[in-house]
Amino acid sequence: MPTTSTNLKAARDRKERTNDLYSRTQQRVGGWETTPSGLKAGNVEISSADSKIKVSSSATKYSQLSSDKLIFTRDGGGTNFNYAKQMQFIPASLLTLGDAFDFTANGYLDYDNANYDVMLIPKNLQVFDVGNVASDQALQLSAENKTATGFTPTANIHVGDVLDTTDVTSSFTDAPSTQRSSALGSSPAYSVDKVAADSLHDLDIDNVVGISVRFTVTYSSVVNKSGAGFLEASGYVRVGNKDSDAFENNSAYLVNSWSTVREDAGTDTVDVDFSYGSAIDSDATNLVRVNLILNNLSEEGGASGTIAGALTLITYTTSDGTTVSVTGADKVDALVMAR
Repeated sequence: MPTTSTNLKAARDRKERTNDLYSRTQQRVGGWETTPSGLKAGNVEISSADSKIKVSSSATKYSQLSSDKLIFTRDGGGTNFNYAKQMQFIPASLLTLGDAFDFTANGYLDYDNANYDVMLIPKNLQVFDVGNVASDQALQLSAENKTATGFTPTANIHVGDVLDTTDVTSSFTDAPSTQRSSALGSSPAYSVDKVAADSLHDLDIDNVVGISVRFTVTYSSVVNKSGAGFLEASGYVRVGNKDSDAFENNSAYLVNSWSTVREDAGTDTVDVDFSYGSAIDSDATNLVRVNLILNNLSEEGGASGTIAGALTLITYTTSDGTTVSVTGADKVDALVMAR
């Protein structure tokens, strides 16, 4: 064919082809083919539109990896299961019951926030108190004072009746909360008053040996122009005996910090737990009080937004028995898992 005709045909073909990136990259490379939002090879699909990698065995069962979650989906999306986001095993040789454990000081990684679970695994642990031979006894393991940087492993032997729980899921004294107008800074003392921005619940209940508080933090009006910014909400949960708008200065007063991070609008659920070596009581005047404080909102990387909180569940663990604390090193292993 003459050179002129060949060039004319090639020019005509180029003119007739759609001139966009998707159309120009339709050739398979190493088994991969392009899609309007990314790449696909067999049951593996990479989507740049929503920053996900999807691996499927069928249309109804597949796994997805996004920027911070690995999710298994079944029933075509009807049921989702989140794999652990971060998991670290800590040997008993590094843990001392009753003492704070710091992740980075021991060669481990910090977590995004305090909303992780700690499974304490007995290794060489006292499970019976010889001073209470005639009573029923139960071993209690928990992680207290959880923060993004560490926690305190605790062990108690409960002596006496079987523990009972009381759940409060509605009719809170004041369930909603907003961010305080000024940050409290370091851990608030018992004398810091509850303010209108805080969530609150008061209950007349005796023989309390543990309190678990669950609440939500909702991020709204989020603007994240760079796509790489984030918002971090932080605050405190305080428990103890009520004293006007504050707390009594006694052994019942405890405070734990919490934090949670998001890059976009949505709601996070946070759990904070407390335990008592000796049961606390209340009366009509000095009720057992739970106080949720939204202390601060940090805006990083150009992101901005607002936060609001709400109490959703308070579980009071009660008993007529007593509690014996177990302390010491090299007694329990720990498996720490972020949700």
